[in-house]
Amino acid sequence: MSYHVKGEGRIEMARLLQNYITITLNVRRRTMTMKKLILGLTVAAVMLISTTASAITVDGNFSLAEWNGYYANDDGVGPGGYVGPAYGGQSFDAEYLGLYLDNSGKLYFGLQTGFNLASGVTTGGYHYNPGDLALEVNGDGVYDYAIRFSISGGVPTYTLYQVSTWQNVMYSQFGISDPFKYATGSSVPTTFTGAYGTGVFANNSDGGTSYVLEGSLDLSSLSLYNGGNLTLHWTMECGNDYINKTIPEPGTIFLLGSGLVGCGALGFIRRKRKA
Repeated sequence: MSYHVKGEGRIEMARLLQNYITITLNVRRRTMTMKKLILGLTVAAVMLISTTASAITVDGNFSLAEWNGYYANDDGVGPGGYVGPAYGGQSFDAEYLGLYLDNSGKLYFGLQTGFNLASGVTTGGYHYNPGDLALEVNGDGVYDYAIRFSISGGVPTYTLYQVSTWQNVMYSQFGISDPFKYATGSSVPTTFTGAYGTGVFANNSDGGTSYVLEGSLDLSSLSLYNGGNLTLHWTMECGNDYINKTIPEPGTIFLLGSGLVGCGALGFIRRKRKA
C-alpha cells in the first residue's frame, strides 16, 4: 500500500519542516550565547577574585599597583599640618597600610608613612617612637598579635607576639589611635621576610620623605585565627595619626565572584523567558 501527498500537503509539510529547523537553530544559538555569557561572567569573577594584588614583592617599595585592592589610603596633610586626629604634618602622616593573604597562606603586610620608622621623630623637646603593627584575627574587636620591628643598617627585624595587654598612645584624647604597642604577652616562633625603604615616592601627594616597611609570615603562625576577617593597625606613640586595613576571609571573595556569575546567568534566563 502506498500513500500519495497532494501538492498542498507537500507545501504544508515543507513549512513545518522549515519551522522545525528554524526553532532548532534558535535554541542552539541561545544555548551557545548562554555558554558564552557564563564563560564571560566566570572570567570576570575570576578577575575580581584575583584583582588586584596577584603578587607582592617584599622590596621596601610600597607599590600601589602591587597592593591594588588590599591597602588603605590615608595619605594627605590638611590645613595647619592636620593629619587626624591631631597635627604634625608630613612627619606624622600615616600614608598607606597594606594587608594581603595569598592562596598559599602567606600573609603580607606593608606600611608607608612620613614618620621615621627607623629612629622615630623628635619635636617640641620630646622624642616619639613608632608603634608596633597590631593584628586582629578572630573578629572580637581586640587586637591579638603585635608585629614588633627594629631597623638596623636598612634591614628590618620582626618579632611576633601574642598580646595579653597593649600600651595605648600617649595622649588619651587621641584614643581613637589605640593601641600603640605591645605591653605584655608571649613571643610566637615564626619566620618573616622583610624589607625597608626610604625616599621621596610618587604616591606621596604632599612630597617629602616617606618610610616603608614590608614583610610576610605564614598564616599558620597565628593560632588564634578563626577563618574570618583580618585587620591590621598602625600608629605612632603620640597617636597624631593612625591607619587601619581590614581584608575579608578568603572564602568571601570567592563567594562574591560566584554570586556574580549566578546572578548574571539568572538574569539572562529571565530575559529570555520574557522575550
